[in-house]
Amino acid sequence: MRRVIGVVVAGTLALGAAGALAASGLLATEVHGAGAPTIVLIHSIGGSSADWSAVASRLAEHHRVVLVDLPGHGRSPASSSKPSVAEASAALARTLSKMKIERAVLVGHSYGALVALQTALDRPKSAAAVVAVDASTFMAADSERLAQAERFLTERYMAYVEAVFTGMSNDKDLGDSLAARAMNVPQPVLSAYFRDSWREDLRPKIRSLKAPVFLVATEATWPAGESWTSARRRLGYETAGPAVGYRVVGSGHMVPLDQPDSLAAVIGDVASRRP
Repeated sequence: MRRVIGVVVAGTLALGAAGALAASGLLATEVHGAGAPTIVLIHSIGGSSADWSAVASRLAEHHRVVLVDLPGHGRSPASSSKPSVAEASAALARTLSKMKIERAVLVGHSYGALVALQTALDRPKSAAAVVAVDASTFMAADSERLAQAERFLTERYMAYVEAVFTGMSNDKDLGDSLAARAMNVPQPVLSAYFRDSWREDLRPKIRSLKAPVFLVATEATWPAGESWTSARRRLGYETAGPAVGYRVVGSGHMVPLDQPDSLAAVIGDVASRRP
Protein backbone atom coordinates (compact mmCIF):
# COMPACT_ATOMS: atom_id res chain seq x y z
CA MET A 1 0.00 0.00 0.00
CA ARG A 2 2.82 2.39 0.87
CA ARG A 3 4.42 1.66 -2.50
CA VAL A 4 1.16 2.50 -4.29
CA ILE A 5 0.83 5.75 -2.35
CA GLY A 6 4.45 6.58 -3.16
CA VAL A 7 3.87 6.03 -6.88
CA VAL A 8 0.74 8.19 -6.79
CA VAL A 9 2.55 10.98 -4.94
CA ALA A 10 5.52 10.83 -7.35
CA GLY A 11 3.17 10.95 -10.32
CA THR A 12 1.30 13.90 -8.85
CA LEU A 13 4.55 15.77 -8.21
CA ALA A 14 5.72 15.07 -11.79
CA LEU A 15 2.44 16.37 -13.20
CA GLY A 16 2.72 19.43 -10.98
CA ALA A 17 6.25 20.12 -12.18
CA ALA A 18 5.20 19.74 -15.81
CA GLY A 19 2.26 22.05 -15.21
CA ALA A 20 4.49 24.65 -13.60
CA LEU A 21 6.90 24.54 -16.56
CA ALA A 22 4.04 24.88 -19.03
CA ALA A 23 2.64 27.87 -17.15
CA SER A 24 6.03 29.57 -16.92
CA GLY A 25 7.13 28.89 -20.48
CA LEU A 26 10.45 27.55 -19.18
CA LEU A 27 12.38 24.49 -20.32
CA ALA A 28 13.22 21.52 -18.11
CA THR A 29 16.88 21.67 -17.13
CA GLU A 30 19.55 19.52 -15.54
CA VAL A 31 22.67 21.09 -14.03
CA HIS A 32 26.06 19.48 -13.43
CA GLY A 33 29.44 20.73 -12.24
CA ALA A 34 30.71 24.21 -11.54
CA GLY A 35 33.01 26.72 -13.16
CA ALA A 36 32.86 29.50 -15.71
CA PRO A 37 31.83 29.87 -18.39
CA THR A 38 28.56 27.98 -18.17
CA ILE A 39 28.03 25.56 -21.05
CA VAL A 40 24.46 25.04 -22.27
CA LEU A 41 23.76 21.84 -24.24
CA ILE A 42 20.77 21.75 -26.61
CA HIS A 43 19.66 18.51 -28.25
CA SER A 44 18.01 18.09 -31.66
CA ILE A 45 14.43 17.18 -32.53
CA GLY A 46 13.29 13.72 -31.51
CA GLY A 47 15.93 13.54 -28.78
CA SER A 48 16.35 14.77 -25.24
CA SER A 49 18.93 16.13 -22.84
CA ALA A 50 20.04 12.51 -22.34
CA ASP A 51 21.79 12.74 -25.72
CA TRP A 52 24.42 14.89 -24.00
CA SER A 53 25.04 12.74 -20.90
CA ALA A 54 28.46 11.43 -21.95
CA VAL A 55 29.64 14.87 -23.13
CA ALA A 56 28.24 16.62 -20.06
CA SER A 57 30.04 14.33 -17.62
CA ARG A 58 33.38 15.23 -19.21
CA LEU A 59 32.70 18.97 -19.36
CA ALA A 60 31.35 19.11 -15.79
CA GLU A 61 34.85 18.43 -14.46
CA HIS A 62 35.70 22.08 -15.15
CA HIS A 63 32.46 23.90 -16.01
CA ARG A 64 28.88 24.41 -14.93
CA VAL A 65 26.91 22.46 -17.54
CA VAL A 66 23.20 23.02 -18.18
CA LEU A 67 21.24 20.49 -20.24
CA VAL A 68 17.83 21.48 -21.56
CA ASP A 69 14.89 19.65 -23.11
CA LEU A 70 13.32 21.38 -26.10
CA PRO A 71 9.56 22.08 -25.93
CA GLY A 72 7.60 18.84 -26.33
CA HIS A 73 10.68 16.70 -25.64
CA GLY A 74 11.89 14.93 -22.51
CA ARG A 75 10.50 16.66 -19.43
CA SER A 76 9.58 19.92 -21.21
CA PRO A 77 5.88 20.29 -22.04
CA ALA A 78 4.90 21.16 -25.58
CA SER A 79 4.25 24.82 -26.25
CA SER A 80 0.77 26.06 -27.06
CA SER A 81 2.22 27.74 -30.15
CA LYS A 82 3.49 26.09 -33.32
CA PRO A 83 6.97 24.53 -32.87
CA SER A 84 9.70 26.61 -34.47
CA VAL A 85 13.28 27.70 -33.97
CA ALA A 86 12.03 31.11 -32.84
CA GLU A 87 9.63 29.57 -30.31
CA ALA A 88 12.26 27.19 -28.89
CA SER A 89 14.82 30.00 -28.77
CA ALA A 90 12.41 32.24 -26.85
CA ALA A 91 11.82 29.44 -24.32
CA LEU A 92 15.58 28.95 -23.96
CA ALA A 93 16.10 32.69 -23.49
CA ARG A 94 13.46 32.78 -20.74
CA THR A 95 15.10 29.81 -19.05
CA LEU A 96 18.58 31.33 -19.17
CA SER A 97 17.22 34.63 -17.86
CA LYS A 98 15.46 32.85 -14.97
CA MET A 99 18.72 31.08 -14.11
CA LYS A 100 20.63 34.38 -14.47
CA ILE A 101 22.97 32.86 -17.06
CA GLU A 102 24.91 35.22 -19.31
CA ARG A 103 28.01 34.84 -21.47
CA ALA A 104 27.49 31.09 -21.79
CA VAL A 105 28.84 28.81 -24.46
CA LEU A 106 25.68 27.71 -26.29
CA VAL A 107 26.11 24.27 -27.85
CA GLY A 108 23.46 22.85 -30.14
CA HIS A 109 23.27 19.65 -32.14
CA SER A 110 21.54 19.78 -35.54
CA TYR A 111 18.19 21.59 -34.99
CA GLY A 112 19.48 22.53 -31.54
CA ALA A 113 22.28 24.44 -33.25
CA LEU A 114 19.69 26.63 -34.99
CA VAL A 115 18.12 27.30 -31.59
CA ALA A 116 21.53 28.24 -30.16
CA LEU A 117 22.30 30.57 -33.08
CA GLN A 118 18.87 32.22 -32.90
CA THR A 119 19.30 32.78 -29.16
CA ALA A 120 22.70 34.36 -29.68
CA LEU A 121 21.16 36.66 -32.29
CA ASP A 122 18.14 37.66 -30.18
CA ARG A 123 19.92 37.84 -26.83
CA PRO A 124 23.58 38.68 -27.48
CA LYS A 125 24.47 38.90 -23.79
CA SER A 126 23.53 35.24 -23.35
CA ALA A 127 26.27 33.90 -25.62
CA ALA A 128 30.02 34.13 -25.30
CA ALA A 129 30.22 31.70 -28.21
CA VAL A 130 28.13 29.20 -30.16
CA VAL A 131 29.16 25.65 -31.00
CA ALA A 132 27.04 24.19 -33.79
CA VAL A 133 27.29 20.41 -34.10
CA ASP A 134 26.77 18.94 -37.58
CA ALA A 135 24.28 21.58 -38.71
CA SER A 136 23.66 23.76 -41.72
CA THR A 137 21.89 27.08 -41.15
CA PHE A 138 19.35 26.23 -43.84
CA MET A 139 17.86 23.26 -45.70
CA ALA A 140 18.95 23.02 -49.31
CA ALA A 141 15.83 21.45 -50.83
CA ASP A 142 13.62 22.37 -53.76
CA SER A 143 9.82 22.38 -53.67
CA GLU A 144 9.56 18.91 -55.24
CA ARG A 145 11.80 17.32 -52.59
CA LEU A 146 9.87 19.08 -49.83
CA ALA A 147 6.58 17.83 -51.28
CA GLN A 148 7.93 14.28 -51.33
CA ALA A 149 9.11 14.59 -47.72
CA GLU A 150 5.70 15.95 -46.71
CA ARG A 151 3.91 13.00 -48.33
CA PHE A 152 6.25 10.50 -46.68
CA LEU A 153 5.83 12.17 -43.28
CA THR A 154 2.04 12.35 -43.58
CA GLU A 155 1.30 8.98 -45.15
CA ARG A 156 4.03 6.82 -43.59
CA TYR A 157 4.94 8.59 -40.37
CA MET A 158 6.49 5.65 -38.52
CA ALA A 159 8.55 4.62 -41.55
CA TYR A 160 9.72 8.22 -41.99
CA VAL A 161 10.84 8.53 -38.37
CA GLU A 162 12.60 5.16 -38.54
CA ALA A 163 14.40 6.13 -41.76
CA VAL A 164 15.59 9.42 -40.28
CA PHE A 165 16.81 8.21 -36.89
CA THR A 166 18.21 4.74 -37.60
CA GLY A 167 20.82 6.31 -39.85
CA MET A 168 22.00 8.90 -37.35
CA SER A 169 24.64 6.71 -35.72
CA ASN A 170 27.34 4.39 -36.98
CA ASP A 171 26.10 1.95 -34.33
CA LYS A 172 23.02 0.13 -35.68
CA ASP A 173 21.68 -0.72 -32.22
CA LEU A 174 22.02 2.89 -31.15
CA GLY A 175 20.26 4.04 -34.30
CA ASP A 176 17.37 1.68 -33.56
CA SER A 177 17.09 3.02 -30.00
CA LEU A 178 17.11 6.61 -31.27
CA ALA A 179 14.22 5.82 -33.60
CA ALA A 180 12.28 4.12 -30.79
CA ARG A 181 12.83 7.08 -28.46
CA ALA A 182 11.78 9.60 -31.11
CA MET A 183 8.42 7.85 -31.18
CA ASN A 184 7.90 9.08 -27.60
CA VAL A 185 7.56 12.64 -28.90
CA PRO A 186 3.88 13.22 -29.79
CA GLN A 187 3.39 12.82 -33.55
CA PRO A 188 1.89 16.32 -34.09
CA VAL A 189 4.82 17.89 -32.23
CA LEU A 190 7.58 15.95 -33.99
CA SER A 191 5.90 16.42 -37.39
CA ALA A 192 5.72 20.17 -36.81
CA TYR A 193 9.41 20.28 -35.90
CA PHE A 194 10.32 18.36 -39.06
CA ARG A 195 8.33 20.79 -41.20
CA ASP A 196 9.96 23.77 -39.53
CA SER A 197 13.45 22.31 -40.04
CA TRP A 198 12.77 22.01 -43.78
CA ARG A 199 11.93 25.70 -44.08
CA GLU A 200 14.25 27.43 -41.62
CA ASP A 201 16.90 29.67 -43.17
CA LEU A 202 19.06 31.68 -40.78
CA ARG A 203 21.42 32.99 -43.45
CA PRO A 204 19.90 36.49 -43.72
CA LYS A 205 19.98 36.92 -39.92
CA ILE A 206 23.27 35.24 -39.17
CA ARG A 207 25.26 37.81 -41.13
CA SER A 208 24.86 40.17 -38.16
CA LEU A 209 25.98 37.65 -35.53
CA LYS A 210 29.17 38.85 -33.81
CA ALA A 211 29.63 36.04 -31.29
CA PRO A 212 32.30 33.53 -32.30
CA VAL A 213 30.83 30.44 -33.99
CA PHE A 214 32.46 27.01 -34.08
CA LEU A 215 31.09 24.31 -36.37
CA VAL A 216 31.85 20.71 -35.49
CA ALA A 217 30.99 18.75 -38.63
CA THR A 218 31.10 15.14 -39.74
CA GLU A 219 32.59 14.17 -43.09
CA ALA A 220 29.08 13.84 -44.50
CA THR A 221 28.42 17.51 -43.75
CA TRP A 222 31.93 18.81 -44.50
CA PRO A 223 33.66 16.38 -46.88
CA ALA A 224 37.38 15.83 -46.73
CA GLY A 225 39.11 17.93 -49.35
CA GLU A 226 36.72 20.88 -49.12
CA SER A 227 38.27 24.03 -47.66
CA TRP A 228 36.71 25.71 -44.64
CA THR A 229 36.22 28.87 -46.71
CA SER A 230 34.06 26.90 -49.15
CA ALA A 231 32.21 24.95 -46.44
CA ARG A 232 31.53 28.11 -44.43
CA ARG A 233 29.81 29.69 -47.40
CA ARG A 234 27.98 26.54 -48.48
CA LEU A 235 26.64 25.77 -45.00
CA GLY A 236 25.63 29.36 -44.30
CA TYR A 237 28.12 30.42 -41.62
CA GLU A 238 29.12 33.78 -43.09
CA THR A 239 28.74 35.69 -39.84
CA ALA A 240 29.92 39.14 -38.76
CA GLY A 241 32.22 37.53 -36.22
CA PRO A 242 34.81 34.78 -36.44
CA ALA A 243 33.71 31.30 -37.55
CA VAL A 244 35.93 28.24 -37.21
CA GLY A 245 35.35 24.73 -38.48
CA TYR A 246 36.32 21.41 -36.89
CA ARG A 247 35.93 18.16 -38.81
CA VAL A 248 35.13 14.96 -36.85
CA VAL A 249 36.23 11.75 -38.55
CA GLY A 250 34.44 8.43 -38.22
CA SER A 251 31.19 9.69 -36.71
CA GLY A 252 27.56 9.51 -37.70
CA HIS A 253 25.30 12.54 -37.41
CA MET A 254 24.73 11.81 -33.70
CA VAL A 255 28.16 13.14 -32.74
CA PRO A 256 27.35 13.56 -29.01
CA LEU A 257 26.83 9.79 -28.78
CA ASP A 258 29.23 8.52 -31.45
CA GLN A 259 32.22 10.73 -30.53
CA PRO A 260 31.66 12.16 -27.01
CA ASP A 261 35.37 12.45 -26.21
CA SER A 262 36.26 14.33 -29.39
CA LEU A 263 33.25 16.62 -29.08
CA ALA A 264 33.84 17.35 -25.40
CA ALA A 265 37.46 18.21 -26.20
CA VAL A 266 36.40 20.79 -28.81
CA ILE A 267 33.72 22.33 -26.57
CA GLY A 268 36.13 22.42 -23.63
CA ASP A 269 38.76 24.13 -25.76
CA VAL A 270 36.23 26.74 -26.93
CA ALA A 271 35.06 27.35 -23.35
CA SER A 272 38.61 27.68 -22.01
CA ARG A 273 39.24 30.56 -24.42
CA ARG A 274 36.20 32.59 -23.31
CA PRO A 275 36.93 35.53 -20.98
